[in-house]
Amino acid sequence: MFSDWPLLSLVIWTPIIGGLLLLALTKKTNSVNTRFIALAISIITLLLSVPLYTDFNTATAAMQFSEMTPWISAFNINYHLGVDGISMPLIVLTTFMTVIVV
Repeated sequence: MFSDWPLLSLVIWTPIIGGLLLLALTKKTNSVNTRFIALAISIITLLLSVPLYTDFNTATAAMQFSEMTPWISAFNINYHLGVDGISMPLIVLTTFMTVIVV
């Protein structure tokens, strides 16, 4: 179901966009609403990392969920992401700890 989605980019950019949203809304909302928005963003990020964990193939050493997009083609610079066996549990741990901290 999620195999065509850019899950790594979503896991990376959701908290960044959420933080920018919170910066924009800080003067308009009180601290309780800000905490709920931060909690919602961190839960969304955790839920996006669950398909990464469940669809990860531990039988291979190759990079998985690889994304590559040309960024600055004049200098041959690309936006390239991938997950290996060591970083997979760290992604889930980080997203889980973010929910707990918030």
